[in-house]
Amino acid sequence: MAIYHPQRNESNWQGTVVDYLTRYECEVQFEKADGTIRDMQCTLQDSIVPATKGTRATKNSNIITVFDTKAQGWRTVKFDKIIEFKVKQHEYIRSIN
Repeated sequence: MAIYHPQRNESNWQGTVVDYLTRYECEVQFEKADGTIRDMQCTLQDSIVPATKGTRATKNSNIITVFDTKAQGWRTVKFDKIIEFKVKQHEYIRSIN
């Protein structure tokens, strides 16, 4: 059983996640619908994502759509399934708590 991020359901933390994703490439570890754990490098940076953007998390949503930079495709993640979130910035990785 996965141990989820303690702040995953807090709207302030979710807003911070979206903010970081719009500015940086990030690493997200989450539990997929089939129960497997996945590590993904993703972003919402305008300079990286294709011209047709996916939808971003809204105040009433527990889901965020991000661009997977390795697979080069859009992926959906449920905030309540996030285990760990890290910001990659110039070879520096920072977990947000």
